[in-house]
Amino acid sequence: MSFRHLVERGYTKIILSVPHSNMNSVVASQSRLVVASAAQPRVAKARSAVVARAEVDRRALLAGAAALSAAVAAPAANAVDIIDDRAAKAKGFDIIYEARDLDLPQAQRDGLSQARGDAALTKKRIAESVARINGKLGSDIEKKYWTEAREELRRQIGTLSFDINTLASSLGKADRKEVDELKKALKTEVTALDFAIRKKNKDVAVKEYADFQAALGAVLSKIGA
Repeated sequence: MSFRHLVERGYTKIILSVPHSNMNSVVASQSRLVVASAAQPRVAKARSAVVARAEVDRRALLAGAAALSAAVAAPAANAVDIIDDRAAKAKGFDIIYEARDLDLPQAQRDGLSQARGDAALTKKRIAESVARINGKLGSDIEKKYWTEAREELRRQIGTLSFDINTLASSLGKADRKEVDELKKALKTEVTALDFAIRKKNKDVAVKEYADFQAALGAVLSKIGA
């Protein structure tokens, strides 16, 4: 059997009995056998690397296929529904977007233009304020809820001032002048009532409350509210 056959069968050490004269040639042959046998593990490592790379490539291919399938299915998952929102917009649903639109006039963004352009809405707001003044404000004064009474008075006067001016702007010059005089009297009564509330004087507050209601009624009567 030749040395090559022995190497192919996995022999890594061969003991030979040869004369001393042939020892050099035997050593050389044995060295070649050792080198040949040592090359086998390298071949095995190379094969393992190829198998591992093939496995990685297969996994990458599967992942790419999954991503492609998801991308193809995405349009169906993100379908757009068309909803008729005209009824909601008619009720003021999109007012929030007007407030954020920097291209619109500031009065429109604040809602002032819309309020001034709707007399029916203005009168409705005035009626709500009057109801609160005749109800909650009077009750707070009677119960000596001074903090609540003060806040309610100031809150309703702030709303009424705007709404009174809105309705007065549609009157003639002479009528607007008369409304201005009535507003001055109303302001005087508001100041007196507010002072009585801050002083927590119930007797004075009850009197000023009645005077305030009379002055407010005169103004509202003039503007047709």
